[in-house]
Amino acid sequence: MRWLMLMLCVWAGPALAQPGGSAVGEEPSVLPDGEGRDEVFYGCTACHSSALIRRSRMSRTAWDGLMDWMVEKHGMAPLEGEDRRLVVDYLARHFGAAAAPARARSPFLN
Repeated sequence: MRWLMLMLCVWAGPALAQPGGSAVGEEPSVLPDGEGRDEVFYGCTACHSSALIRRSRMSRTAWDGLMDWMVEKHGMAPLEGEDRRLVVDYLARHFGAAAAPARARSPFLN
């Protein structure tokens, strides 16, 4: 979990510094089409740019744990039940560790 928080801090810094959360002119089409795209886009870009999501590659377990971390550390409204499943499934499907090309994977993680 420590590596996850460190990675998020390194990646999130520039994205979180943007006023108003998401980048001006961003729209859901910046994310891959699929069930849960709108929920992920509107829920996540309320606080940070979609670039943070698009450059992340984590397992389903890590995405799920990140939801708890954001609730605890950043005051995100908790996602529960079907909403949480939908968001985590979308993130794992499109931004899972297996979805990353070899050159995009961290050399420090196996």
